[in-house]
Amino acid sequence: MAHRDMSEMTRIAFHRNDLVIEPTIYNAATQILTGLIAADKLNASNEKAVIQKSIELALELAVQTDKMMDVQNSGTGINKSVL
Repeated sequence: MAHRDMSEMTRIAFHRNDLVIEPTIYNAATQILTGLIAADKLNASNEKAVIQKSIELALELAVQTDKMMDVQNSGTGINKSVL
């Protein structure tokens, strides 16, 4: 396999594992932004703020997911499900 330059790739490492790589964050932020656009929350005057909020929410989702996975994998028997 050819060597791939990873210098352009952003990894976000939480705890001892790599949970999220950039495409996951981009995809989540895009879906959040799409929802905000559909809810008519985006206009010319708040475009940058809404885009930033979408990214912040995507990152927070990743952090919270990692925390939940850490609790579930800790051997405490704690399991939570989201309906």
